Amino acid sequence: MPLDTITLEETPSDWRVPGTSIEVRPRYTNAGVIGYPARALMIGQKLAAGSAAAATPYRITRREQLTALFGAGSVAEQMGASFLDANTTSELNVMALADAGGAVAATATQVIAGTATGSGVLAFGIGPWRIPTVVASGAAAATVATAVRAAINAATYLPVAASGTAGNVILTAKHGGAVGNDIRIILNPAVEDAVPAGLTVTIAAMASGAGVPDIDTALAAVAAAWYTDIVSAWTDSTTLGKLDTDLATRYTAMGKRDAFGFIGWNNTFGGLSSAGSARNGKLLFPIGANAAGSMPWQWAAQLAAVACFHLTNDPARQLRTLALPTIVPPAPVNRFTPTEQDLLLRDGVSTWDVDTGGIVRLQRVISTYQTSALGVPDTAWLDIMTPRTLSRVRYDWASYLDLNYPRHKLADDGSPAAEHGDAVVTPRILHTSWAARCALYERLGWIEDARRTVALSTFVRDLPDKNRVNAVLIVRILGNLMRFAARLEFEV
Repeated sequence: MPLDTITLEETPSDWRVPGTSIEVRPRYTNAGVIGYPARALMIGQKLAAGSAAAATPYRITRREQLTALFGAGSVAEQMGASFLDANTTSELNVMALADAGGAVAATATQVIAGTATGSGVLAFGIGPWRIPTVVASGAAAATVATAVRAAINAATYLPVAASGTAGNVILTAKHGGAVGNDIRIILNPAVEDAVPAGLTVTIAAMASGAGVPDIDTALAAVAAAWYTDIVSAWTDSTTLGKLDTDLATRYTAMGKRDAFGFIGWNNTFGGLSSAGSARNGKLLFPIGANAAGSMPWQWAAQLAAVACFHLTNDPARQLRTLALPTIVPPAPVNRFTPTEQDLLLRDGVSTWDVDTGGIVRLQRVISTYQTSALGVPDTAWLDIMTPRTLSRVRYDWASYLDLNYPRHKLADDGSPAAEHGDAVVTPRILHTSWAARCALYERLGWIEDARRTVALSTFVRDLPDKNRVNAVLIVRILGNLMRFAARLEFEV
């Protein structure tokens, strides 16, 4: 039926001056999917040398910004660099806090003894970095240790500084706090490395670091800001409890700031299993490794980088086989078996594989969510694609409504106002719009069985509030091919 009234926004209804006035405005009824503003936020620690103000996010476009803002060898610098190693197109923001008051720095003493009877190279692995020192034949332990200390301190990007006397190389984390305990120290990090003849080296792990900054300060600073991917360098239970709560609040209907959290754990299979099973968050995605070269916050930052890019392109597609390109994995003996991987996936820990070229590739990215509020085993929020797709659908639908019905009046279905006016909407019109958007989501491969789920969706005008429509929006998220099982039979 033709409209009897046409609503104009810019032309007065009683204008008497002769002439023509034509308003220009876009029509959004057939608009494609609304762009999703992906923004990543790394939250780590800064050194005193960094110029950044604490609890202030900085938009990063160049690597050199990280060093200037957060200090060479800082956790925040390493997180930002790891993100950029995997993703240079998504918006990256980094925010840092100073070390906690009274924090204790982790230390480890490496002992070199003997006298070199042949020349060679003595190499230490500090985190993912290999630090080589050339050793001349006849060099005494003290001489070699002096050279090693100098080589370490010359590599300003390292998370440790070296000191000591005689044959001792004392490594001290640049940060005070528990983060220093996760800096891995190994001897002969490359396959071809060997301790020069005549020398012996005793390796000690970083230990005794204590203290964690209060993440409340950081979360409060961005409470009203939109970030889709948030990485925390700290993984103690207090921090993760606060992060879980913040993520859940952001994801609510009134929060409207959907975000997904990423953390990294360095632990044995048993330790990871215990850590994962102790949590139950729908929006927190941990990745864990045992004795890896790269630090946990680097794992988390690179996982977030991959997720931020690929799940923005397609939120319903699994991340399996995608590379964490610069992450240094554990030695084969410390990698998890298929049985251990399966168990970790039941305990809320994401898993990975290592290809023949030594590149870490994602296997399955999951949340820590394992049971309902009543303790019933529940897989509804298991895979990262579920909340990500729902976030994308919700964001697009809300944006579509804002674009198409920003100032519309609301009437009952079948009312004269709805039939004769172009600035009036009804529950049935909204239901029709929902059907059109679901058809688009289905074509994009986000959902399936749209016709059935649209039919099950409901739109009604609220009885107490004539200005409100209540709806139940039902979607069925498209699955992913993760397993193929068959029986191969042969004839004899």
